[in-house]
Amino acid sequence: MAEDVAVSEETLTDGLTLLVNMGKVLLQNAMEEAADSLENFVPHKITTLFGLITAGAKFYSSIEVKKKCEAEAVWQKSYHNAVVREQVQELQQLEKEWDSFLESVDKDLQTTDVLLSGGKTADSLSPETLFTDGRSGKSVTLSQYLGQGQNLLLVLLRHFG
Repeated sequence: MAEDVAVSEETLTDGLTLLVNMGKVLLQNAMEEAADSLENFVPHKITTLFGLITAGAKFYSSIEVKKKCEAEAVWQKSYHNAVVREQVQELQQLEKEWDSFLESVDKDLQTTDVLLSGGKTADSLSPETLFTDGRSGKSVTLSQYLGQGQNLLLVLLRHFG
């Protein structure tokens, strides 16, 4: 747990700085790609988000946590440090900018949750729910991946077609 982790302020500020800077570069790239062609951005360029996921995972690893709430607990311990405080505030601002950008993509494509849902969001999925494997293009079910003794990272992308 984060309470047990002793992270130096230098490690924390270095990790936060790297995450914020990478997040800004990725956001700028995503905004430029979306401005070029929104129709091409979604199916072909949205993988920019994977870079953000990787940057976040590296940050979590550098401060030895696995969840956002644990990361928050770590930086709260060093919030008295002006550099940590500034980097946390920049990260929070970056989160707002990403949210705003993605909301604008939804709006421009007229694919907001309200427009698409037409009903209640699911709280759980059946193991027999059909998905498309992003690597092979084949139809698969969750049950094909569950119980294999491996950690499963499931990335659900909305189909914009």
